[in-house]
Amino acid sequence: MIKLVALVKKRSDLSAEAFAEYWLKTHAPLAAAIPGMRGYRINIAGDPGDMAPAGFDGSAEIWFDTRAAMEAGLGSPEGQIAGDDTAHFTSAIEFLVTEEHVILPQTGMA
Repeated sequence: MIKLVALVKKRSDLSAEAFAEYWLKTHAPLAAAIPGMRGYRINIAGDPGDMAPAGFDGSAEIWFDTRAAMEAGLGSPEGQIAGDDTAHFTSAIEFLVTEEHVILPQTGMA
């Protein structure tokens, strides 16, 4: 399993609420149409409490079976549309291409 992890900074002219709403309601359906995706999760940063705030406002995880499937999906027309749309709600994105290693299985967890 290959995961593309995107670390996202919101545009400074957007409130946290507008950023989250656009990402979840407008961008997510565009990204979900990328062919070959096996999973897609969006993680929006919350109040860090006593911890120092992170340099990002959220992250996304996009799963593919192989690197070739990832490259094909991102290079598709749907991938281009989703990539172009990020300018509407982000000021910066950093990507990590990762290979998943499951440490704690999700079985039986609520």
